Amino acid sequence: MRLKILSIVAVLCCSTDLFPQKMGDAYALDINNVYMPLNGRGVLAAVNVPPNGSGGQFAGNVFLFSGGFFLSGYSNGQLWANAVASASLVEDYLQGTFGNPYNPDAQLYKLRSDDPPFGQSWQDWSDAVTLGADFYDGDENGIYVPEDKVGPNGEPMNGQWDSWEDRPDILGDETLWCVYHDGVPSSQRRWNTVEPQGIEIRQTVFVYSSVDELKDIIFIRYRIKNTGMVADTMNEVYFGVWDDPDLGGAQDDLVGCDTLLQSGFTYNDGADPLYGNNPPSFFQSFLEGPRVYIPGETFVDNNGNGIYDEGIDTPLDTAFVHHGQEIGVTIYPGAKNQTLSSSIEYINGDPNLMDPIIAFEARNYMLGLNRIGQLPDPCNWTYGQVRGGVNCSEVNPYFWYSGDPVTNYGWISTFAGDKRQMQNIGPFELDTDEEYEIFVAYSVGQGTSALSSITEGRVSAVTSKKLYNSNFDTLSVVSVEESETENIPQAFILNQNYPNPFNPSTIISWQSPVGSHQTLKIYDVLGNEVATLVDEYKPAGSYEVEWDASKYSSGVYFYKLQVGSFSEIKKMMLLR
Repeated sequence: MRLKILSIVAVLCCSTDLFPQKMGDAYALDINNVYMPLNGRGVLAAVNVPPNGSGGQFAGNVFLFSGGFFLSGYSNGQLWANAVASASLVEDYLQGTFGNPYNPDAQLYKLRSDDPPFGQSWQDWSDAVTLGADFYDGDENGIYVPEDKVGPNGEPMNGQWDSWEDRPDILGDETLWCVYHDGVPSSQRRWNTVEPQGIEIRQTVFVYSSVDELKDIIFIRYRIKNTGMVADTMNEVYFGVWDDPDLGGAQDDLVGCDTLLQSGFTYNDGADPLYGNNPPSFFQSFLEGPRVYIPGETFVDNNGNGIYDEGIDTPLDTAFVHHGQEIGVTIYPGAKNQTLSSSIEYINGDPNLMDPIIAFEARNYMLGLNRIGQLPDPCNWTYGQVRGGVNCSEVNPYFWYSGDPVTNYGWISTFAGDKRQMQNIGPFELDTDEEYEIFVAYSVGQGTSALSSITEGRVSAVTSKKLYNSNFDTLSVVSVEESETENIPQAFILNQNYPNPFNPSTIISWQSPVGSHQTLKIYDVLGNEVATLVDEYKPAGSYEVEWDASKYSSGVYFYKLQVGSFSEIKKMMLLR
């Protein structure tokens, strides 16, 4: 749970940074291979920031015209939908928070990993904290005070950050933070029957330039809050990560869905007039979904009240919220992180697949349907074919184009054009004053051809997930050749399996600093042991093993590493 901030003390100490880190309402991230302009109202790419202008850019050309999201649900039984989707003429959010829309501090806040400790950006973060931003509370007093301090054991002040001192929520080599709310009046909205719902979103966008494996990725964290202005609880909520991609030329794009990576992607099937013979691919992937409590699935409802009660009910699953190496991980027993529920595209020119003009149509897209509420039939679909001998009647129609264009297998998009696509996650609830977190990664991959770029995009998508699973420990994605760590591990580490979710096999890796008898076992959600992968003595070192789950049913499984007195358990998902 984040700490409520009552007051702020700003103390400048040992800093030569005189440049303000409040960036107004627009800024462009441009420190790695991806150029990404954005504003303080949730719009990505479609923001004109001189001198490079608008559009997400890679290798000198635009790959993304506009990015954003859809959000829909029910308040007191009434359907609502809002969005930040500028290419579809929907921008329903204003900078700042409800009740104080003209707050001059409601700006974009920039942090860099090389900012001087306790310097200007750390001081400016005090205003971001007042607006709801996170911070590392080194002295555990609930108040953000970014100053150099004497340590608890008399350690002298040294002008550097120490673990007993407060610091901003720095993620990546450059971080941008802002807050916005759905305060645009209904009369000014495209979906003009929808009133503001009292939703605030705290957005963090961050990138890395110091790690080669991360230079083609942008990370986005959405924290969604129901202020209670309209409803105490919003039900059946869905979130869709939306984009209008343009891989160079706008008229030659195809889209796909990779359910194992929780991704949607855009690609070309040949040369592009701007990128040439090897246009890149663009992936947008869910790294973390909102937490949900489901009786009978994520917990045993022992008292029958439909609500998870800690100490009374029996947890069957666990949800995780990753905050980074300093702040750590929040664990929610009895819950799970919701996963990809559908993936769609829409295109103008087809009346059943055009831009949504009312909230009901937006909701249909978020449920995996077309604009008028019909489920596509993969066996008879104008814009795609099921290939490679796959039985089209067995293809899940909610995940449009879930096949693999590289191998030409499964449901494949066949109609190139100017596309908009969206990957949806839900349902979940929004309770008053609770924040629900969704993590997304934008990844770009470029190979030697259009199709090999898909493979490279998948590598970047897997890397983004691997970094997330490590709670943003950059060493987790550095190749062995580049790592400066010793051959003998210095600590026990059980890594998150990859891929995850998986079908039918996955890799589990770990390291042990000591030689010992080691066991690695698989359990189902009821705690039953279903497989033993390792049961032998192993010397100190790093190891990995593959688990082939072909004979097991879909669902959540746990794997447990036991080395002497050390043990750790992690969760994984088998999807069919």
